[in-house]
Amino acid sequence: MAKKIVWIEDDVDIIGPVVRPLERAGFEIVRLRTAKEVFDNVAKLHEADLILLDMLLPDGGSGLELGRYTGLDIFKELLQNHALKTPVVALTVVAREEIRKNLRDLGVADIVRKPVRPSELKERIEQVLKD
Repeated sequence: MAKKIVWIEDDVDIIGPVVRPLERAGFEIVRLRTAKEVFDNVAKLHEADLILLDMLLPDGGSGLELGRYTGLDIFKELLQNHALKTPVVALTVVAREEIRKNLRDLGVADIVRKPVRPSELKERIEQVLKD
């Protein structure tokens, strides 16, 4: 049975080339683009083997007052209010150590700096799924 990855990322141009090698390797990829889509599809997150979470997303009409919703906020919400147990790999262009520390403290499985080569991402995902 194929491993299922939920990829939460709003930049479709980035997703395409990075996702194709994962799909060729047999992973099933479910794409969510906004915070609203994430919270409308919590069941899919619980069913997944792994979640790839971008650290900056549009809210997508979730009713939040923010124009952008941080991956850190989404991760906290999923842990606190939805009992998320699925391993999460954070994808970020932000190198600020405080954000990285917060993610590690919350239990993120890995933090990957964008842009990332598809082969590197595939290796990191396989490592998290093996642990």
